[in-house]
Amino acid sequence: MLFRYIMFHYVKNMLIILIALTGLFAGLDFLMNGASLPSFNIRVLYIFNKWQESLNLLYPLAIIFGGIWTKIAFIKKNTIGALYALGVSRVELFQPFLFVSFLTYLLFMGLNFTSFATAQDTARALKKNEYNIKKTEDLFFKYNNNFVYIETLIPNERRLENLTLFKLNNGKVYEVQTASEAVYKNSEWLAKDVIRKIKVMDAKGDQKLKIEYLEILHTLKGYHPKILNSIYEKKQLTLYDSLIAKQLLATQGVGTYKVRADIYGKTIMPLFSIALLMILLFRFPFHARYMNVGATTFKALGGTLFIWGMLFALHQMGANGVLAPELATILPVVLLWIYAIYTLSKVKGRI
Repeated sequence: MLFRYIMFHYVKNMLIILIALTGLFAGLDFLMNGASLPSFNIRVLYIFNKWQESLNLLYPLAIIFGGIWTKIAFIKKNTIGALYALGVSRVELFQPFLFVSFLTYLLFMGLNFTSFATAQDTARALKKNEYNIKKTEDLFFKYNNNFVYIETLIPNERRLENLTLFKLNNGKVYEVQTASEAVYKNSEWLAKDVIRKIKVMDAKGDQKLKIEYLEILHTLKGYHPKILNSIYEKKQLTLYDSLIAKQLLATQGVGTYKVRADIYGKTIMPLFSIALLMILLFRFPFHARYMNVGATTFKALGGTLFIWGMLFALHQMGANGVLAPELATILPVVLLWIYAIYTLSKVKGRI
């Protein structure tokens, strides 16, 4: 009964704050950009995707602010003192908060495996009137020891046009393979009617250009159209796509700091909210007479925003390669959890 009572109030307060924060975020953005959108349907889609983006960004704050609001309300009504008088410990009081916050974290982490994670790109495309564009042009990237140029990629059709592979030896191009079209099948790209141009040495030791024709070419193994489009166009990926992209880029010897930072930002960084919630709730006095409610609330909210801002700044540094993503995202969250567990050990077993 106690667990459900606390959980009900916490969920209610957290949802109110989450809706208010995300509504404010999406509403202000719509006021600034809504007039440039061409139709009512596009405007509805735009504000819905901006709301999804804000949900992904702000739900950790809602977890913390909802807990602060619930704890302050219980203190002002002397509910906490009454529960302690009945023999309820601080750990038992915190259990509903832990359950709801961790369940919320799992919910949003699961949503990041879906198109929910790409809402920012959808909103950006709607804003630029590019929502009906289904192709990407002029991709140039490294593949094994070669370089690849794709004139047009059509992800929805799993097809690309005008593929050119440059094979290098000691930093010099010695072979070029071109195809007018390739399709993605069985985790690789298949190009037909390939023209192969290669430098060869004749009997006199002079270099000549030899031209051959290949019926089929197997290349770009593992480069799924969606991943290929997202990596090199700097678009958002779902968590599943990010994990695949990380493995793919690592095998190519390409820097993976952006992909790793994206993965940590969706899976590790939000955990700071649960740790900080634990610290704040255990640090609050249990009776209003022992604290200045206004000052305590202001410090809790201000401290939360400061820590969130610092973590966000460090995460951006990791995404830009200034710091290793592990140092920028994982280490601060781990340190915060160590302190949270220390705080738990200090209050465990006492009122």
